[in-house]
Amino acid sequence: MKYFVLFFLFITISASAQYKYAVGARFDRTAGLTFKINKGRGPGAEILLNGFGNGLKATALAEWHEKAFSTGQWRWYYGFGGHMGVASNYHKRYYDDNYIQVGADGILGLEHTFTEIPLNISLDWKPEFNFVNNTGLYLPNFGLSLRYAITK
Repeated sequence: MKYFVLFFLFITISASAQYKYAVGARFDRTAGLTFKINKGRGPGAEILLNGFGNGLKATALAEWHEKAFSTGQWRWYYGFGGHMGVASNYHKRYYDDNYIQVGADGILGLEHTFTEIPLNISLDWKPEFNFVNNTGLYLPNFGLSLRYAITK
């Protein structure tokens, strides 16, 4: 009986184990990099780096995670943050007129972390509002992320 209880505890702990860090690629309108930090309790953080137009944009997000589907492997996450990008316009066969883009972001997604392999996969919706240059609300921003999960 004692071995059955220990085996059950081992299965429960390993099935609910989550990553501490995850690094990988995010695919939306353009491919980019993603780095997540999971603190366990409280908000985690995600840093995104991707191209837009002929420039580069960095996004920082605070994220909260909740269990989904009564298992520790599936989790909902939601959060908010901001972004800043730098690009230049294309005029008459060359780039000029550098500009900066600044805005606010939200995120809502579902992720799965495999216990058999160190893989985290997520699908999310990340609306953004630009305050500086290209002002406006951009709603159709869906992404798929594949990350290498680091548990230690």
